[in-house]
Amino acid sequence: MENINSKFNEELQQQIDGTLPKGHVYSLGYPGENLLSAGLSNLPIELNSERMANKANPNYRRKHPFDLSEVKDLPNAINNPIAVFNSTKNDGAKIILTSLQHNGNNFVIVMKIQKKGRGRGNKEINDIRSIYPKDNITDLMHLFKSGNRLITWLDKEKALNFVSVQSTNLIGNGNKIQGSIINIVNNFENVK
Repeated sequence: MENINSKFNEELQQQIDGTLPKGHVYSLGYPGENLLSAGLSNLPIELNSERMANKANPNYRRKHPFDLSEVKDLPNAINNPIAVFNSTKNDGAKIILTSLQHNGNNFVIVMKIQKKGRGRGNKEINDIRSIYPKDNITDLMHLFKSGNRLITWLDKEKALNFVSVQSTNLIGNGNKIQGSIINIVNNFENVK
């Protein structure tokens, strides 16, 4: 994993410097034990550099701009997440809450199995469909509150820390919701 992380960081710096070849696809290795336990398939993880540049761009339609340097060590962050959730859209995607941050907001990664296209074979991959700092804490708290319905894996210590430092008073009955989420996190058992 360290070699994959180092290679990603080198290529990321090339993208920042403007020297990364157009159309480059980052290879982030395979899911580790945590992600496999969360239900991800044992397939290569890939991220299109153009997609990441679009997501980071302040003019992108969803407006979650970030500096590319903030996703340094992304392979390690993905494989050591705070939590992993099933998508609320029932589309088979996984939402990975990482420890990487932009202005105090944690990055989320949306990953889904896709077939490689454009002459790269017909193999399936874990394709990173989206990457951005999640600034809507309410949405994240609802994912935690869903319990076993959407949570597929979590690091209890990281998750409890995340929940405790978030400004849950922005949500109605802040402390009540925070307390119920803490109970959900404490009682959640990861699948081996």
